[in-house]
Amino acid sequence: MNERTCTLENACKEFEADLVLYYYGDDSKADHLRVERHCHECSRCRGFLEDLQNLLPRMAIPEELPATFWDRYYNEMVEKLALQRERGSWWQNFFSPIRAWALPAFGTVAVAALALFLVFGRGEHKSVPSQIPQEVLTDANSLEFFNSMDLLESLGTLEKSDGPRTDLGAVRHT
Repeated sequence: MNERTCTLENACKEFEADLVLYYYGDDSKADHLRVERHCHECSRCRGFLEDLQNLLPRMAIPEELPATFWDRYYNEMVEKLALQRERGSWWQNFFSPIRAWALPAFGTVAVAALALFLVFGRGEHKSVPSQIPQEVLTDANSLEFFNSMDLLESLGTLEKSDGPRTDLGAVRHT
């Protein structure tokens, strides 16, 4: 085997990348023509291109494996998959006794949590204070007026909830 088939010939530095692109056909049409013209004139680049054409196809040849290898490989995979199906995963085996009562237990815990939230959570919610318009806040008399109106409204609500009242003073005078 001669020296030229083992190593690549040195090409011109400015054409090395272009020669590889030329070999794979990934260059533009203008670059393709430029590299062709240069290879006609330069023996080093022409040798580099010949070495690429001789060396790269031999490097990409895959090693052929015998049919017995593939048969053994297939049988091993089938056995491993069957064993895996039989065993199941560790977490399935760990949780298998729990499956029977897991759903009722989860439901019980959810109902208990909801009940606790409804019983103990009521007092903790603070109401959002109502927004007082800026015009009212600027005048203290207006604010006092609106507070008085709220008081009167509350009194009216209390009177309605007590129902009709008879005036005791009117009953005594008759």
